[in-house]
Amino acid sequence: MKPRANYIGHDAQYQKYRAAGLNGWNGEADWLAWKRQLETLCRDQDFPKAGGLLELGCGAGEVALFFAERGYQVHGIDIAPTAICWAMEKATASGSTAQFHVGDVTDLRCYPAASFDIVIDGHCLHCIIGEDRRKVLLETKRVLKPGGFLYISTMCGDVKDPEMKPLFDPQSRCILSRDGTVAARYVGLPEDIVNEVKSAGFTIISQQVNDSDDYLSQDLIVHAIKPALIR
Repeated sequence: MKPRANYIGHDAQYQKYRAAGLNGWNGEADWLAWKRQLETLCRDQDFPKAGGLLELGCGAGEVALFFAERGYQVHGIDIAPTAICWAMEKATASGSTAQFHVGDVTDLRCYPAASFDIVIDGHCLHCIIGEDRRKVLLETKRVLKPGGFLYISTMCGDVKDPEMKPLFDPQSRCILSRDGTVAARYVGLPEDIVNEVKSAGFTIISQQVNDSDDYLSQDLIVHAIKPALIR
């Protein structure tokens, strides 16, 4: 039986984290590491210093609000209503202009074509399974302006977490539920993920695989752009 995706299942996890008094999906240490990564991104010479920004899989809004504080015109989308409600409450409390939308990242019809200068993969792409991955990348390209910047941070390579190793299916490269019916994460080979991005029509600026004992797997960082229109 082919494992299926269960994207809306993330909502129950957000309910659990919120009830536990957390600030979002990430614990404090994970968020600080993620924040340092984003600060490095902002200093990158190729990263736009202003403009419209969309975060895919924005969750409870930590990343989106990080960029809103730095003057970007930010939108966040996530399939989990609990996460979006949480993010909106944070935005209201902080006086942020960031806007959040409940929606499916495989279908971004709520945003017109060429709406954004930047799209951020907020650790979302590794949650997208099978043919849906191409849908996400093509929709991302559609909503980006010509010359727009795509940032991806996604799981890749070796699964190192001892609890997750038995659940990893090397054929599909997915981490499965214990009964094998749901594919929870795609942990592709770095070269396969890069080729996915290229085949969707993006130009790769840079790619880097990071390794850390704190990660469930290795982490692939991709900087890409939507090619400008040929005049």
